[in-house]
Amino acid sequence: MSRLLNDLDYRFKNIAFQFLARLTEAGIPVMIITTLRTIEEQKQAVADKVSWTYNSKHLPQSPDGKSLAIDVCPFAQFTLHGTNKLMWDATDPAWQEMGKIGQALGLKWGVVKDGQRIDLGHFEWVQLSERMSKA
Repeated sequence: MSRLLNDLDYRFKNIAFQFLARLTEAGIPVMIITTLRTIEEQKQAVADKVSWTYNSKHLPQSPDGKSLAIDVCPFAQFTLHGTNKLMWDATDPAWQEMGKIGQALGLKWGVVKDGQRIDLGHFEWVQLSERMSKA
């Protein structure tokens, strides 16, 4: 499993950099959890119930084997008796702000399953034609 920004497809990489920069501007520190997965890693992610599809955009999406998705998680910053740690609590307002920022850039945010938005740290590139048809 990769966390490298260089493993993002050229169509998506620039938007991912903008996304990360806007999160920084908003004061939301994040860790990149995943960019690219192998099919074996994707199967394991489904088995672990951290993914819901075998057709993930984390899998190679281009001839050069790059990804069209990024997973991030905000850091909870503790200044007293501790170090930074990941904030997996999806009720934290940072998740909603991340979603607004990603969607403003035209990214698909999370997964909607049974009418609920889940996987709030998942953002993926959407072709311009797909964005226009949903507008």
